Amino acid sequence: MVGEGPYLISDLDQRGRRRSFAERYDPSLKTMIPVRPCARLAPNPVDDAGLLSFATFSWLTPVMVKGYRQRLTVDTLPPLSTYDSSDTNAKRFRVLWDEEVARVGPEKASLSHVVWKFQRTRVLMDIVANILCIIMAAIGPTVLIHQILQQTERTSGKVWVGIGLCIALFATEFTKVFFWALAWAINYRTAIRLKVALSTLVFENLVSFKTLTHISVGEVLNILSSDSYSLFEAALFCPLPATIPILMVFCAAYAFFILGPTALIGISVCLWPSSIQLSEGQQFW
Repeated sequence: MVGEGPYLISDLDQRGRRRSFAERYDPSLKTMIPVRPCARLAPNPVDDAGLLSFATFSWLTPVMVKGYRQRLTVDTLPPLSTYDSSDTNAKRFRVLWDEEVARVGPEKASLSHVVWKFQRTRVLMDIVANILCIIMAAIGPTVLIHQILQQTERTSGKVWVGIGLCIALFATEFTKVFFWALAWAINYRTAIRLKVALSTLVFENLVSFKTLTHISVGEVLNILSSDSYSLFEAALFCPLPATIPILMVFCAAYAFFILGPTALIGISVCLWPSSIQLSEGQQFW
């Protein structure tokens, strides 16, 4: 099942052949361009945004200026991005679900596996952005500030060295904030696409039934509102803690280098209550 629209992001094209990497990720690769001043083709400005505009949400500036000058209405707002529409994402999710059913059968088909395939690339890009954010956050306090303090204690220190260290500190802090904002921007669009895909599929399946005697109106509203919003929050927040183990390893290695083996004892003391809380939470749920 492959749609005819040009914006259907699927592994297959209209003829059923496997798309290449460039064909599948062409819009996302264009977003990696730092600045795109001449891109004015998409109906929604977020699709023409460069990397800096996408991460800093500056593509919203024209909308904010228009809202300051006049009242915003449905007609004056830019149309929804086709990449975030329910039709596109629901069709793509159904394609992935049909592939999962054809691979393992309807009884063993895993919804969680399909959800992971649906957002896998974007989650991996979010993890990369978080790792770069952690690296920049660690370089500033552990390396640059230490060098700046040593530079201030030297009476014969060169001025240009101190200026270079300050510029490097500013660059690391700016890069840290940039990659942190980029991770949130990626997660928000991922969560929107997952929510609209599953909500649309559930609604289509409910409409296909002749009667709804097996499910109440309250359960339908709960699925389409509360449960779908829980999926939105899961896609939004769950990729962020994925880099915590990397941060713990980095901090443990640095603490071991500075303090010696006693640092590992302190880290284990901190991890022990957390593991107990995690096991208790799993038993509760």
